[in-house]
This record gives sequence, C-alpha cells and structure tokens, in this order.
Amino acid sequence: MKRTTGLALAVVVLGGPAIAQSAPSDEEIAARIEKLVEMADPRGDEARRGDLAYRERYADAFMIDALAVGSPGFESIAFLLEDWESLADHYEGSGFAAFSTTISNGSEGALAVLERIDVMQKWVEENAERFVIATTVQDLRDAKAAGKVAIMLNSQSMDMLDENLENVQRYWDLGIRQMNFSYNQTGAYSAGMVANDPAIPDNGVTELGYKVVAEMNRVGMIVDCSHSSWQTCLDAAEITAKPMMISHSNSDALFGNFRNVTDAAIRAVAATGGVVCVNFLGGFLNPQGDATPKAIAKHIDYIGQMVGKQATCFGVDYVENYGVALGPIISNPEKYPPAQGYGLPTQMAPPADAWAVAQVLEDEHGWSEAEIRALMGENLMRVYEANWGG
Repeated sequence: MKRTTGLALAVVVLGGPAIAQSAPSDEEIAARIEKLVEMADPRGDEARRGDLAYRERYADAFMIDALAVGSPGFESIAFLLEDWESLADHYEGSGFAAFSTTISNGSEGALAVLERIDVMQKWVEENAERFVIATTVQDLRDAKAAGKVAIMLNSQSMDMLDENLENVQRYWDLGIRQMNFSYNQTGAYSAGMVANDPAIPDNGVTELGYKVVAEMNRVGMIVDCSHSSWQTCLDAAEITAKPMMISHSNSDALFGNFRNVTDAAIRAVAATGGVVCVNFLGGFLNPQGDATPKAIAKHIDYIGQMVGKQATCFGVDYVENYGVALGPIISNPEKYPPAQGYGLPTQMAPPADAWAVAQVLEDEHGWSEAEIRALMGENLMRVYEANWGG
C-alpha cells in the first residue's frame, strides 16, 4: 500500500518536502503554524450546538476519552497551566464523565515526571468541587454520581521508568493507570512506530519490555501500544495476562500510515479482551486530512465490524495548545515524522465532537443504543476493571 500520497499533497500546500532537507527557519515555522491553526477546526461551535439534543439523550452515559494530551507544567510540549485549565474546562463543558491525561511522552526522566504528578495532584485538590483523580472504577462511578469529572493519569512512554522495574509500582502508587511502550521512537522497551517502515528493523518488545509488561500485569497498570510498532502490539498481546489497549490509533487498512495500526494488531489486542480507541486527528484518518464526525465514525465502524463493537472507544488525542505545540513538532521531525502526518495541514476535532461521531454511528451505521453506550465508555470501564479491579 502506498502510504504518503495524501500526505505529500498536503505538504505541497505548505510549500515544502515531506522531510525537510534542513531545519526550517523561525519565520517558516511561524507561517506554517498560522496556517495549520486556521484550518484545524472541522465544524465550529454553531454546529456543535446542534449536538445538544443527542447529548442530552445520553446524559447518563459514561463518556470517556482514553487519551488526552497534557497536564499542568508539561514543559516539553510547552503546555502551561492555562492550557491545562482550558482543556479541563472543555471536558467538563462537553459532558464527559472522565478522561485519561498524559503525564509523560518520554521527553524527560523520572524526576520531572514525579514533579508533574505532584503539580497535578495539587491542582485537583484545589478544584475538588469539580474534578477528582480516579484510580479505581468505583472512583469513576462516584465522580459521575457527584457531578464531577474524573481524571485518570497515563504515560505515553516507558522511558520515565529509567529502566528500573521497581518504578512501575511507584508510578502505580502515584496514580498512573496506563502506559505505552514508546513515543514513536525505538527504545529500551520496544520498537517504536518508526519501525513500521520496512527499511527499519522491527524487533517488537525487548527483553526488558517483556519484564515491564509482567510487572504492569502484576500491579494492574494497563498495557498500551499506540505509537509503538505493529510487532510490538502483536508481542504485547501475546504476553499480557490482562486486557490491553490501543489508546489512540486509527485503522491502517483505511488509511495507510505508520502511526495507524494493522488489522492483525487490532485483532490481537481485541483478542485479549482489550479495546482500540480511535483518535480525532485528520492526518491519521484519510488522505485529505478531514476530521469530520463521518470520517472518524468510518474508522470506528470498521474496527467494530471486524472485531466486535465491544472493542471500540474514543481516544481523541486533542492538542489544546496546538499553536504552541506545533513549534517543537515542526522543529523535531525525527520524533514527529512529517511523512506520517505530523505538522501537516489537517483538521483536528475536539473531544466535544464525540457526541456527533456517536450520532453518525447510530443514524448512518445502524449501531444500537447499547452499542453506543459501550463505545462511549462502558468498553473502557470493562478494561479498567479487568486491570485495576473494582
């Protein structure tokens, strides 16, 4: 399958090659950012107001996002306190029961991550009338009953372990409830997404990675393989003793992209009793970069038809500080490969569009009310309970 046609067309809009020959100038980066932010929203607030009746119909449902980007003081992605508060406000205002937010993407070691967790815990304490950190399924249910939004903590990389297995337990004790192997790059624990390129060896999970999975299973932390290689997903599914997840990836069969996941990986993860959560980023949805509700629903329905709707969920991957975050994304093509959709002119739907996506699945793909409720959050709750206990 040819994987870069649509992306190459997108890069033409920016006037540059898919992988630049030299680092872009500050002026070039600023011009790209302005254009990207301008075109990012696929719908607008007026269209979202039209979702309110559908949202009200499912007001008692557990709407959960398996992967949100950012936490207060996330310096490596220039995520400031005001960005975090805007993101938290968005989830609350959009009717979400819970979301899992990223504490680390592998850009720093244990000390920085521990400090960030401390900042997060203090912020939640200061906003306890609206938010709570959830570490059990009962916490999620209690938060919903109290009218609060539950926040779960995740890491998009094992690098914060500093190759010390004892840190799995330490992070569990501090509230981390799901963890990915690597953020695109190959490392000490597994091959990263870059290894999906046939020219790069994909050795899957390393010996140390196998040990980490066993320890995660022991403590109850969910194994996640988004951003990792396809072989890593297959290896992880074979060795995990508990249901795992792909927290924010789309179908490679529908749109060939190394950041997406193959049918084989989807089947393997679903066979563990796990879930595959679709993201809302146009660069991973189709060659046009569209992130409309119909475009997102197409990937969810494909996965649901292939492995069962009990394996579907939302993993929005929304970037609240998009304009600021684009700077390091464009400047660091090794970690964020343009050829795989990073920093290109595409749409990015916000979490609020999950309601419209669900309505498309119900109205145009024939999903039942029970299947919609499962997609919104019950499927994730099942995986949470299987790993964390009640």
